Amino acid sequence: MGGIYAFVLYRKEEKFKSISVWLVRAMAFFRFILVFILAFLLLSPFIKTLFNKVEKPVIIIAQDNSSSILLNKDSSFYKTTYLQQLKTLKNNLEEKFEVKNYTFGEAISEGDEVDYSKKITNISNVFEELNNKFYNRNVGALILASDGIFNQGANPVFNAEIEFPIYTIALGDTSVPRDIILNEVIHNRITFLGNQFPIEIEAAANRCENKTTQLTVTHNGKQLLTKTYEIKTERFNINETILLKAEEVGVQHYRVALSKIEGEMSYENNAQDIYIEVLDGRQNILILANAPHPDIKALKLSIENNENYKVTTQLINEFDGKIEPYSLVIVHQLPANITPAFNKIMESKISILYILGSQTAIAKFNALNTGLNINNSKNKLDEILPQIAENFPLFTLSENTIKNINSMPPLLGQFGTYQLKTNGYVLMNQKIGSVETDNPLMVFFQDNDKKTAIITAEGFWKWRMQDFLKNKNHNNFDEFINKTVQFLSVKEDKSRFRIVTKNIHFENEEIQFSAELYNQSYELVNDPEITIDITEENGDKYNFIFSRTSNSYILNAGILPSGFYNYKAKVKLSDKELFATGKFQVKRLLLEANNTVANHQLLQNIAQKFGGKMFAPQQIDNLLKAINDNSNITSIIYEENDLKELISLKWIFFTLISLLSLEWFFRKRNGAY
Repeated sequence: MGGIYAFVLYRKEEKFKSISVWLVRAMAFFRFILVFILAFLLLSPFIKTLFNKVEKPVIIIAQDNSSSILLNKDSSFYKTTYLQQLKTLKNNLEEKFEVKNYTFGEAISEGDEVDYSKKITNISNVFEELNNKFYNRNVGALILASDGIFNQGANPVFNAEIEFPIYTIALGDTSVPRDIILNEVIHNRITFLGNQFPIEIEAAANRCENKTTQLTVTHNGKQLLTKTYEIKTERFNINETILLKAEEVGVQHYRVALSKIEGEMSYENNAQDIYIEVLDGRQNILILANAPHPDIKALKLSIENNENYKVTTQLINEFDGKIEPYSLVIVHQLPANITPAFNKIMESKISILYILGSQTAIAKFNALNTGLNINNSKNKLDEILPQIAENFPLFTLSENTIKNINSMPPLLGQFGTYQLKTNGYVLMNQKIGSVETDNPLMVFFQDNDKKTAIITAEGFWKWRMQDFLKNKNHNNFDEFINKTVQFLSVKEDKSRFRIVTKNIHFENEEIQFSAELYNQSYELVNDPEITIDITEENGDKYNFIFSRTSNSYILNAGILPSGFYNYKAKVKLSDKELFATGKFQVKRLLLEANNTVANHQLLQNIAQKFGGKMFAPQQIDNLLKAINDNSNITSIIYEENDLKELISLKWIFFTLISLLSLEWFFRKRNGAY
C-alpha cells in the first residue's frame, strides 16, 4: 500500500523533473516508509521483550526498643555508641543488600528511631509480622538485636515459622543486679463498704543480703501499715498478705512500696499504685424455682462470679414474698401454680427473667401478659438450637461469645406457635435441626420502669459445661449471663448528659471517651459542643473537645502518664449548662522493670534453630562479615516477558515525525507542498 501510494504521488509530478532522480526517489521512499508504518500500526501489533530482573537479598534489622535495654550499668553505651555501630552496620549492608529497619516492643514499627521507651516486649509477634510482610521475598537474613527478655506472647523459639536465617545481637546484662523488685500486688478490683479485703504482696530482693527494707502501705497519702524485713540471703523472697478495711465509697488509691537500698540498679520497681472501687452494697438477685434443677446451679455460679452480685435461691413453695431487697428476680419453670407471693412479684417494678421449661404451665404464663404468647395445645417439647439474632440493640456480646453460643448443644423448649404481642428485642431465635425459625429463644421487653426477659427453653447448664470443655473456662457463658443480669438489674439512667470511659487504663493505652446528650424529649442530639477537663492528682490539667458521630460524641484523649485522674465534662443545651464528672486510673506497666536480667540463651537458641549465629555488640564487624560470607544470601534473577503495543514506543513517533519533516523540507525547497 505504501509503495503504490508513493509511486502514484511521484510518478508524474512535473515540478520534480528538473531535479535529481535520486532525490525524487528518496522523497518517494520517505513517503513509502511513512505510509507503511502507519498502515502497519493500524493492525495493533505488539512487541515482546525478554529481560532479566535482579532482586537483591533483603536484610531485615529488628531492634528491641523496650525500656529493659537501659536498665543495666551499660545504659549510656546503648544510647550512644551502640546506636552509632548499628547505623554503620546498616550503611555497610546497603552497599550490597536491600536493608529494611524495624523497631519493636509490644508491636513492630517500620523505621530506625530508637528511644527504648516501650513497656512490653513481644518477640514472637516480630517473627509473625515479618514472616507475613516478606512472604515470597528474597530475604537473606534477619538481624534481631535484643536482650532476649519477652513478657508478652509465646516463646519465640517454638512459635516462629521463619524460613530465613536469624542472626542475633545480644544486648543487656546477664548478671543479676542489686535490686528490690515488687513483682506483684494481687487485689480485688471491687470491694464493699465496711468489708475487710486482702492485698497479697509478692516481692524479691537480689544481692541485698545483710540489708533491711521497709514495706509501707498508704491510702491517699495516709500511712496504714509498715513492716521491716531483714534480708539474710542473696536471693530473698517476700510474700505477705495484709487485710485492709474499706471505709470510703468510690475508687480508692493505695500505694504499696518497699524502701530503697543503696546501690540498686533501678528504683522504678520498688512501688506500685493500686486502685480499688468501694461500692455501697451488692445488688441482690433472687432465683425462684419450681423444683431443683442444674440450670439453677449454673446460673448462680455465673452470676456470683461478678462480686457486685449476691444470689439467693429459693423454691416457690418456700418463698415468703419479700422482694424489697432484690433488684432482679429469676423465675425458673414458673408459673406452675399462681401463688399470692408470685402475684406480688408481678405487681412490683422489679425486673424479671423467666426461664420456661417442661414444668411451666403455659396457659398460666400466657395469662401474665408478658408480651409473649405460646400456643402449645399438644404439650410437646422440642430440642432447640440457638441462633443469635442480628442488630440486637440492648447490649453487645463479643464475637467469640456469639460464635460459641451459635455452636452450643440443644435446649429443651415448648413446641408450638410463638407470638410477640408487643415489640420485643430478640437476642436469640430458635433453630430446629437445620431450620432457622422466627420463634424467639430469648427476648427482652421494656415497659416503662420494668424490664422483662424470657428464655423459652431449659437445659443451658449444658452450655456452661460445653464452654469449659471447649475453651477450658466459662468466660463465654458467664459473659452472656452477666450481660443479661446487668441489663435487667441496672436502673435506667435518666440523666440527659452521660460520659462513659473505663475505670482503669494502662499507660500504653489510648484513653477513649464516649458521650450522649438528650434533649427534653429524651432524643439524642449532638449539636452543642462538649468540652472536658481531665485533671491529674498532681494538678496537671488536660483540655479536650469531643468529636461528633452520627448522633453522639467520641473523644480519644491519647496516652496519659500513669496516675489517678478526675474529669469534668460540660455542655450547654437550651441555655442550661449540664455537667458530668468521674474518675479513672492509668496504671503503670512494670513488666520491663521487673525482669532486667538479659536472656542470651534464648537468643543463642533462636540463632541456632534458624541457621544464624549470636554476636555481642562489640562483634558487629564479625556479624557483617558472616552475612557477606554466607553463600546462600545471593541475588535472584527472574526472567520476565513484557508485551507492549508497538504504537506506545516513543521512537516510532519520532521516526514518523522525522520522515514527514524530511519529505516536507525537500518538497517545499523544490516548489511542491
